[in-house]
Amino acid sequence: MKMKIIAITLFALLNFILVSSAEADESVQNEQYEASVFFEVDAYIAREMKRQRLPGLALGIVKDDRILYLKGYGHADSSGRPVTPETPFGIGSIGKSITAMAILQLVERGEIELDAPIQRYILNKFNGAESITVRQLLNQTSGFSQISTFSNTLSSINDPYSDALEKNALSYAEKFLKITNKTEHPYRYSNANYVLLGYIVQQVSGQSYGEYVKEHIFNPLSMHNSFVTLDEATVNGLATPYRRIFGYNLAYDGPYAYIPGDAPAGYLYSSAKDMSHYLIAHLNGGQYKDNSVLSSESTRLMQTEPVPGTYGMGWSTDYINDLQVFGSPGGSLGFQAQTFIVPEQQLGIIVFANVLDAIDAAWPNKTHVITTTHIASGVINILNKQPIGGSGPSISQKYWLVNGLIFILSAWLLYTTARTAKQCLGLWGSGKPGYAEISIKVISRIFLHFAGLFIILLLSLTPLVPIWHIAAIFQPDVILWLKTAAVFLALKGSMEIIRLVWSIRQRHFMKS
Repeated sequence: MKMKIIAITLFALLNFILVSSAEADESVQNEQYEASVFFEVDAYIAREMKRQRLPGLALGIVKDDRILYLKGYGHADSSGRPVTPETPFGIGSIGKSITAMAILQLVERGEIELDAPIQRYILNKFNGAESITVRQLLNQTSGFSQISTFSNTLSSINDPYSDALEKNALSYAEKFLKITNKTEHPYRYSNANYVLLGYIVQQVSGQSYGEYVKEHIFNPLSMHNSFVTLDEATVNGLATPYRRIFGYNLAYDGPYAYIPGDAPAGYLYSSAKDMSHYLIAHLNGGQYKDNSVLSSESTRLMQTEPVPGTYGMGWSTDYINDLQVFGSPGGSLGFQAQTFIVPEQQLGIIVFANVLDAIDAAWPNKTHVITTTHIASGVINILNKQPIGGSGPSISQKYWLVNGLIFILSAWLLYTTARTAKQCLGLWGSGKPGYAEISIKVISRIFLHFAGLFIILLLSLTPLVPIWHIAAIFQPDVILWLKTAAVFLALKGSMEIIRLVWSIRQRHFMKS
């Protein structure tokens, strides 16, 4: 009997050891597999950073309720300070989902009704506010246009933070809500929707938008490196924003780095680690660890588009190799970001970079697709053992094209200006200016030489076309060249006038 018990015990012990060994081997294999995948991710990001000339980048990957991978790459500033997972970046329009979360929190508390007219909450008697609901602002179906918001963006840069949001929101209300319009509006993206939503958060909660977000979203999600103002983020190690000037990255510290009146639509700051917490909450029905910031029903509502291919509440859907994802790109001057969530796999990705210009976008049809969008898509493909796919031309290739075109046009402009100067001063040193025949063609050419300068002065000195000023901020090198070219053309036109006047005087002298 004793021998039987001993045999059974030894067998059980041996079986336990074998099973434990098998589990340990499987665990090691899993760790090796994950290490190999992330090694591939690192190599891919290193290649893309070189191709796209990214100074710094931060990556976060989450699955289910845990962080799989966090890493910083490159430099946060010119001193060589390394990017870490805790380094804050501008999150751009990803912040719209934070504003949507704040609104839905107030909905869950019974302080806001989604289908109530916004006039109930903005407390100003704008006729149009009777026909626009909170839900329409969230889904971007209010009818507001993005182009019309640019003038507000430009004018609110110097507003003090304390009242910038209210001033900007009421300016949008004055612009868009003067007339009652009960027409159904299709999806049309506009920052104005989310600026008004941020103002509603203030009005309903009795707190500033920034205080509310800190207390009800950042703190419960342990987002300790997330900020609502540029000053806070800078003090806490914000990555330096860069612009591209003829292909070279230059740090930007100008007035358009932060626009406080647009904070709820695109001027918040966070880190890869903090945004990983935020994505975990979205993957788990609003829950992060022991804290719940939103119910699962409201979380699902944020992720649901009223019509496929439009806009949820801060998020929109897309496909990566036939795999449905939802998320958002984000961009502000010198910063770009991309979030993707893969519902089918309970997977989330956040990618930050600290350089952005208009040339980073995929022109002309997919301007919402930027460099970080391609990188985030590539990471998802690597994790799914799918081909990474093309990431479009590199920044060097884009600038070879842009700079090459500028060089050719500049050479032509210098040649034709020099030729006109030679004709004006005298043919081949004869001291006699070349004759110019008076004709409609000559007059038209002179007019066109001055038209460019006149148009550029009109665009630069007036708010008639705000998109020109936005282009001057986001692609200053090209705009600078256009201004220089306009001056050269005007100089050429002046010399054409001199030739024409001299010809008229010469003919009059010969006749007399």
